[in-house]
Formats: sequence, structure tokens, C-alpha cells
Amino acid sequence: MSRRPLGQHFLADRNIISKIIEAADLHEDDNILEIGPGRGAITLEMVKKVRLVKAIEVDEELADKLPILPNLQVVRQDFLKLNLPEALKIDGSSADGAPKKWKVVANLPYYITTPIIEKLLVEGSPYIERMIIMIQKEVADRIQSLACRDSSALSYFVGYYAKAKTLFNVKPGSFNPPPQVDSSVMALDIYQTPPVQAPVKLFLTLTRTSFNVRRKTLRKSLKGVAASMKADLEKAFAQAHLTGSERPEELTLQQFSDLALALQKTVSQQA
Repeated sequence: MSRRPLGQHFLADRNIISKIIEAADLHEDDNILEIGPGRGAITLEMVKKVRLVKAIEVDEELADKLPILPNLQVVRQDFLKLNLPEALKIDGSSADGAPKKWKVVANLPYYITTPIIEKLLVEGSPYIERMIIMIQKEVADRIQSLACRDSSALSYFVGYYAKAKTLFNVKPGSFNPPPQVDSSVMALDIYQTPPVQAPVKLFLTLTRTSFNVRRKTLRKSLKGVAASMKADLEKAFAQAHLTGSERPEELTLQQFSDLALALQKTVSQQA
């Protein structure tokens, strides 16, 4: 009888496993962070090819069943409680003396996909170069939906840190037991420098605040943010070439950045 702890669906399709390994573009000096290795279907393929796999598994019974291998480290912990920068410290460095970068390869639990992605990008982006993640197809589609009706705060959050692309979709029958939804394998290539100039804290405050009340215009949704900053919201709209009557899904990544920078500028002008 198959066991499904913590809502997991175990990947069982060898063809999909091979496609994930190929997408990860593994090399013998790579360091891999895997979140939720489960029964080790992907793990056991990766350890054949890389320097190190660090697998984060909260389920003790599943962790106990993973093999003892010299290049496999099993960390028995809830990923969301993990000190990620500490976990990504490794011995040795690249030829230029810089810390070695990690790749993330993971079949993420659907019910905590967003907080895991946020933690990886906020805490891990200085240490991670690429993420190959399997997530619910609906979430993958939303991540790639910028400046359109299907946009969300997550779309802009990910867009600030990484270039996102769906590589292929996965049907429920590839899992045991099968989920009720389709999945997607997505690549997130981490930017060394964000594609926009706005400071991340203010950028994310604007996107999250406006999407929390997405039916309201920016003039209404961002009034409180501007007041807390003592910024001139109307002047910022003008400087960012916006009217204030837009709704958040109408703005591009660059336009949100321009608005954040304009708000900062009005504060300094009033100082």
C-alpha cells in the first residue's frame, strides 16, 4: 500500500525523470539542492552525475529509506525553517575564487509551492544559478503571466529575480498516487543583476499591495504606501508616465520599477 505523507505525489514516470535530469544540465562538479526527495526517484539519478546532492526531507520515514552515499547529504528538516544561506555554504570555490553556485532540482509540494519559491529567491538567489522545479501547471502559467489579466504578485516577484520558462507539462498519471491537476516542469534562471533598478523591498511592497486589491486603481491601492513613505503619489505617477487609474495587471515589470523609483524621488525632493 503506497504511503503519501504530507500530501506528496511521488514521481514514477522514468521518461519524465530522464527529462528533468536532462533539463538540469548536470555536471560532475555541480552542487544540487533537492527539496522533498520523497522515495529518491530523481535523487538516485543525480548522485551518479554530480559532486553533491543535499536533499531536504521533513518526513523521517522517507529520509530513513534514502541510501547512504558519499555525495548525498540528507537534511531532516522542514525546508521553510531551514537556514538556507548556511545550508548552501560549501567547501571550496570556483577557479576565480567566488563561491560555487548551486542548482535546485525539486518536485515541490503543491500546497506550499509559493512560500518555497519565495524563500529560494529571497534567501538563496546569491548562491543559486538555476532552478528546475515541478509545480502545478496553473501556478507555472501564472508565474509567466506579466502585464495581463492572469498576472499576480507572484508573477512580478519571480520576474524580479529570475527568467522563468516552462519546459514541459506532466500529466497526473506520471505520479503515484496521481494528483488531480496537471503539473509543469519550469526553469528559473537566476539573474546576477535584477532586470530593473528599483530596490527589491519597495518593488515587492508595491506589487503585493496593489494585487491584494487588484480591482482597485493604483491611485486607491497605493495611497497608504505613499502616505507611510511621505511620498507624493500623484507626482510619482506623472514621473513614471502613469495616470494612477491603471490596475496592477496593466503594468510591466519596468513600469512598477519606474513607479517605485519615482516614489523614492518625491520623498527626497520633499526632504
